Amino acid sequence: MSSRARNDLFRRFASKEMTKLTLSQYYTAGRHLLKHRNSNSDAGFSAFRLTANFLYRELPVRIGQTVIGLKSNPSPYNIFHMEQFSALMNNYADDLSLLVDHTPEPNTPKANEEFVNTLRTLKSKYRANMWLLSQGLRELSWAINSHDPQIVPEFMLPDSNNHHTQSGPASHYYSSTLAYPDLSAPMAYLAPSGEMEMTDPKKWSLSAGRDGDEYGSARHQDPKTWMLDPQQWKPNRVCSEFCDEASCRNPRLWFSDGTQRCAENQTRRFFDWLYSMNLGTQLLVEDHVAIHDYGHNLVQIIQPLDIASRAAHDASLICERHYGFPAPVVKIIAPKPAVTTTYVPHYLYSMLFELLKNAMRATVEHHSDRRKGFPVIKLIMSSGDEDVTFKISDEGGGIPLSQVDAIWSYLKTTKEPAKESAESERQTEKAAKRSNVLSSITFMQRASDMPLFGVGDGLPMARQIARYFGGDLDLVSMEGVGTDAYLHLSRSRNATEPTLDLNTLLESSMPVTTSSLREAASTSSASTLA
Repeated sequence: MSSRARNDLFRRFASKEMTKLTLSQYYTAGRHLLKHRNSNSDAGFSAFRLTANFLYRELPVRIGQTVIGLKSNPSPYNIFHMEQFSALMNNYADDLSLLVDHTPEPNTPKANEEFVNTLRTLKSKYRANMWLLSQGLRELSWAINSHDPQIVPEFMLPDSNNHHTQSGPASHYYSSTLAYPDLSAPMAYLAPSGEMEMTDPKKWSLSAGRDGDEYGSARHQDPKTWMLDPQQWKPNRVCSEFCDEASCRNPRLWFSDGTQRCAENQTRRFFDWLYSMNLGTQLLVEDHVAIHDYGHNLVQIIQPLDIASRAAHDASLICERHYGFPAPVVKIIAPKPAVTTTYVPHYLYSMLFELLKNAMRATVEHHSDRRKGFPVIKLIMSSGDEDVTFKISDEGGGIPLSQVDAIWSYLKTTKEPAKESAESERQTEKAAKRSNVLSSITFMQRASDMPLFGVGDGLPMARQIARYFGGDLDLVSMEGVGTDAYLHLSRSRNATEPTLDLNTLLESSMPVTTSSLREAASTSSASTLA
């Protein structure tokens, strides 16, 4: 396919609106398909054809939005100088081409089997794509820390004339407009003086106007420069701490580099969106394949305490293997141990597993003078009318307030990127295929073989999973004592997936028309995706 044709394909599907689903819809549809799975009647095929046709229309929309959103790259960093992100985008482009150009519409039993084969292919590539994304984020973090000029914009480099290091309150910078896209109205922000002030829409600008006007209007600038130049990150009159994170209004944060902070918020928002898109797409694919091939659906009525017990057991194993002595004891407290809720078991497992690993590591390293007798880690499960909540409490020394934001950053990792990880991942995938099990379930089966730390995106992704299903993940820490993690699961099956459509993402990222942004993104996509 020519680059122009491929580019038109991306634009066609990315311009459509994706269908947002609920756990109730997954569960109900799954039970219906399972009832007809072994039926050779027309009713059996009709049940699968209805779902297959929905996926045939829906998956290209989601993958197309992912491709264009990735290329649009609302972060200020030049991620496509890194081979992982280029490879990831090309993988998604190939997936879309496979679905649209090489897979017939599943209207007959034969065509339906070809469609299921395509879904199997997409499923088998998922973990490789997630590895590329995780490895790319680790490489990006190291590039930023080492001030790589190919990745970091010139005005954010230490020796740049545009780079401001502050010994006092930060200057006013252009802020992330993700949470506040309406630039035509006055907006309140917290000034360095501590007073609330209002922006002046007449003086709003993205950067100094090209015609020499210090307050050049955004509407006079070429929309394509949004994709080609990081104009939105240059110094401006609008305060950098004006963003959607409540902690950004902490006055202590005025004594840091506003440009760097704004870049971090924008980057985190973008990768939150990208992970959420991946999560929704893969759940659609894996759920259908699980029903068709294995006779069970992924969205199930579960007992959360059973999964928590298994996660605690596996986390203890890897902690013991890493340090060479027994892990801290996990004390499980559950006033209502038999409570049930609707969820995806392996996603709940992965979140609890990540939180327990972190609690064990913090406890062992904070009490490094011991080899046994560590303080107990408490895992408490409670349930109410709306939520099932887990609280994981450790005495691992806690986290300083200044470091709390970094917990949720995709650009922080405790381990240098490992080049040999790709081969290790490929070997793991081969083993999973030989054992003839789902990749998602395989994660639970092999979790105790994973490293104790070093992935880098564990907590940010855990929070994305929790929010995707209508819950949340929060940490409360007391420096010198320990940390409490709160994982909330919504008991409602009717919470729709919160992923932003591409239109919404781009509209809220930059104050120009969606059509202009889409045209700019798709035009610049051709060179990379050709």
